[in-house]
Parts: sequence; structure tokens; C-alpha cells
Amino acid sequence: MIEKPPSGFNLIKVLGPGLVWSASAIGVSELVFATRSGALFGYLLLWAPIVSLVMKYAIFELVGRYTIVTGQNVLIAFAQVEIDCKLFKLKTGWVITLFWIVFVASVSGMAGIALSVGSCMNGLVPAISMEMATVCSIVTVGIILYLGSYTTLEKISRVLVFIMILFLVYALIETSPNPAEMAGGLLPRAPFHTLRELIPLLGWTGAGAIGVVWYSLWIEGSKRGKGDNTIVTDEDRHRIKKWIKINQIDLSINTLITALLTVLFLIAGAVILYPKGIVPEGEQLGLHISRIAGESFGKAGEIIFLVGIFGTLFSTLLANIDGLCRVASNSVWYQRKKDGDVKLHYYRLFVLVYVVLTALFAVVFPAPVILLQISAIIDTVFLPLVIGLGIYICHRHLPYIYRPGKTLTITALASALFFTFFIGLFFWAVIMKVNFSM
Repeated sequence: MIEKPPSGFNLIKVLGPGLVWSASAIGVSELVFATRSGALFGYLLLWAPIVSLVMKYAIFELVGRYTIVTGQNVLIAFAQVEIDCKLFKLKTGWVITLFWIVFVASVSGMAGIALSVGSCMNGLVPAISMEMATVCSIVTVGIILYLGSYTTLEKISRVLVFIMILFLVYALIETSPNPAEMAGGLLPRAPFHTLRELIPLLGWTGAGAIGVVWYSLWIEGSKRGKGDNTIVTDEDRHRIKKWIKINQIDLSINTLITALLTVLFLIAGAVILYPKGIVPEGEQLGLHISRIAGESFGKAGEIIFLVGIFGTLFSTLLANIDGLCRVASNSVWYQRKKDGDVKLHYYRLFVLVYVVLTALFAVVFPAPVILLQISAIIDTVFLPLVIGLGIYICHRHLPYIYRPGKTLTITALASALFFTFFIGLFFWAVIMKVNFSM
């Protein structure tokens, strides 16, 4: 029997996890890429996070729908896709090979986040070097994930995020953004020299390709919809449809909140940092972003905001490494298909390996923004493929009554084309040896 979906005021309890995810989503794209985009180009790229999240809604709805109906995460579904055409043949499991590429490439991104955390710690306690603070943050993340106890940290991070939002809103009110200039930034434009900032902003606003799989894993863990049960009666089918609707509401709220926060950071960069020529980068990354609060609250405001940035980025580092190691452990578990295998054993092994690799990478290449950009670009390249796979598995494997409608399917196809276009534009700019923003 499928669990009865909540209704009325009880619906708020179910929407809670989505709202918490939104509050925790002020990670790299929002804090670093959005603020940098505003600091470098003013309002020019204001359209990007809004359009990106609208486009991504479709793929998140599709993978959420699939997991609710089947009780299975999309990583397993993607792995079962086989391609057989005249030019080439790909056997089942080829997708997992691609995710291994993302897993390895993501080490640079996690090193970049860790270095950003280290820069914040260095700003708060100058006696601690950025490199030392970075290594300590990575080791701490490893310990927390290995032991599996980070609830308190998440609660603290949410409080810090709330404080940051208050500072951000007040600072923007004080500086009074120009409505006409903001409206101009909503017109999609992508000059070649902006692409090194634009592609990571588009790809990582909300989440990238690997984040789509995390979202499915989260829904699987929440037991929404089918879960471990079976769909037998008409009542069960009705409840599955209700769970899909609830997930759509949850996702819509999450998308709106994430879009609002990302836009606020970009505007803050445009209004406060852009006129001063301050661009968040290197070991001063955290300090530069904290100038947003310092504009209205002085040194005390900068310090409090810096603490918030530290907590948010540390929470992001924690969540991202956790998600990556979950994907890796699920991949190995699926490929081995051995009786008695326990995913937790693989998960802990990957946590240890990943922490060591990330720490080494951060020490050897101490350039946070560049590392983040590399990882974000690679993750963005895989987005059209993940969107295509999401459309395929929903139309191929879901019963007709649960399949996405024409509007959602067309939106998903448009999304794949949208990201493909900008990825192609970026690589064309690289081939043409365009002089990027920095």
C-alpha cells in the first residue's frame, strides 16, 4: 500500500526538506559565481541564473517523477540505457563511466570550495594560513561524513545563511539598485569575453549534471511515492499522482527561492563591488564578498558576513562530497551486483579517497576560482546528456498515466538545446582564442 500523501497544513511538513535544500543552496554558484559576475560585468548577466533555473526545472521534475513512480534512483535507470546504432554501440553501464569522469574532475571543484573556505578562515584568523585552513576543513569534512553525524552543523549553517540574507537585503536597500539598469540585465546577452563566468553560472545555479542524480537519490531516501511498496490498487495509483504533484510544488518553491537568492548576490556584486573594481578571487575571495555587508555595517558587518560565508561554503563542501561519494558508491554497488555488498562500506572508502585527493589538489593548485570554474564547466557539459536521458527513461519505462505531458517534455528538450548552445559557444570562443574576462 502506497503511503497516503499529506494534505492541508500537514503539507508544510513535506515541503520542509525542499525549503531547507533551497536555504542551503547558497553555495558556489550563488556566493562566488553570481557575485563575481556582478562585480565584473554589472547587471549584464542578471538574466542567466533566472533562465538557467527555469530550464532546469524540467529535468528535476522528470527525475523526481521517475523516482516517485518506480522507487528507484535515476543513476540505476541511466546505467541500464543501451545505445545501438549503425555508427556505434554502447552497452549498459556506459553512463556510469561518464559519471566516473565527472567524479574525478570534481576533485578540482571541491579543492576550489575548500580553498574558498580556507580564505574565509584566513580572513577571520590571519595567523592561520589559507593552505592550513583548507586542509583542516577537508579533513573535518571527511571525519563528519565518515561518522555520519552532521545535523548540528547543518542547523548552524542555516542560521548563518539567514544572517547573510538579512545583511544582503539591507545592504541592497541602502545602496538602492537602479531599476532601469536591472531591467536591462534581464535581456539575454553573452559576449565572448563573459563566457568563462557565464558557463559556470549557468551550469551550477541550483545544481549541475551530477546534482540531478543527487536530487533523485534524495527523493529515493525520503521514500516519497512508491518507495519500498508496490502499486496495486486504483487508490495506490491516485496517491502516486498526488505525490508527483506535491513534488512539483516543493520543486517550484525551491526554484523560486534559489533564483531570488542568486539574483540578490549578483545585484550586490553589481551595486557594491563593480563600482569599486573589486572582484572576488584568490585568497581574498571571502574578504571581497564580505565587503557587501561592510558597505552598510562597517568592519563588524564584514566579520559577521564572513562567518556566514565560511559556514555556507563549508556546508556546501560537506554536501557536495557527500553527494559525490554516494553516486560513486551506488555506481560500484550496481556494477558489482554481488550478494552481501553494503553501500555504506563503499561510501566510507570513497570518502577517505576523495578527502585525500582533494587535500592534495588544493595544496598543489591553490587557485580557488579557476578550480571551481574548471569543475563547473565539465559538469555543465554533461547537462544536455542527463536531460536527454531523463526524457528517455520517463517515456520508455513509466506507465502511460505517469508519463510527463507534452509541455514538460518540450521544455526539457528546449533546456537540452539551450545548454548545448552555450557550451558550443564557449568552446568556439576557446578555439578563437578569445581574451576572457580575467
